[in-house]
Amino acid sequence: MSSNKKEKVIFPINEYIHKIEKFFDTYKKQFNIISSIVLVIIAALVVYFVWYQPRQEERAEVAIYKAEQYFAQDSFALALNGDGMHDGILDVISNYGFTKTGNRAKYIAGICYLRIGDYDNAIKYLKKFKGKDKLVAVQALASIGDAYMEKNDFKNALSYYKKAVNKNPNDLLTPLYLLRTGMICEMENNWKDALKYYERIQKEYPMSEQAGDIEKRIEFVKTKLGK
Repeated sequence: MSSNKKEKVIFPINEYIHKIEKFFDTYKKQFNIISSIVLVIIAALVVYFVWYQPRQEERAEVAIYKAEQYFAQDSFALALNGDGMHDGILDVISNYGFTKTGNRAKYIAGICYLRIGDYDNAIKYLKKFKGKDKLVAVQALASIGDAYMEKNDFKNALSYYKKAVNKNPNDLLTPLYLLRTGMICEMENNWKDALKYYERIQKEYPMSEQAGDIEKRIEFVKTKLGK
């Protein structure tokens, strides 16, 4: 005799519950240890981000104040090393390097070293800097290019100028670094790429200062290319 009623499937619920209980009983110690570790980590993160980090940011801002004044006055040695009474940029990096202020100090240190001719340290600190401000991020990359240029390392200089050109294009800085990139290409007799960068200035930034005599450079490069 056939029936349209679906057969009921009986699950052994009690058996599964027993297995789960047994599993937790067996590993209860491990679960307690893991739970304790998780709670400690959460508590540590809360303390770090809510209390410790803000206090360190405040201290870093106080510490960097005088050094930034010296930097603004082009007193780069004092900005880097302090004056005996106030911290220098290097002290701020050492004590608060993981803060936002410490990150800013790395950029300032890089520029200071660039200005006093210590190009290796300029490259070192500028590479450590993580820039979020659009213009400063571009300047940091280009300044690394400047340092390599002073070291006559044209390959790396060109690499960083290209990065500066492609990072946050803007009317203020991009045409300047397009020009520098083109000039390095000229120095290496790479006339094709030089023309490409000069023509970008002409087409994309016609109102820039660099566009003023770019036509002469374009004509000179075209002559080299036989155009």
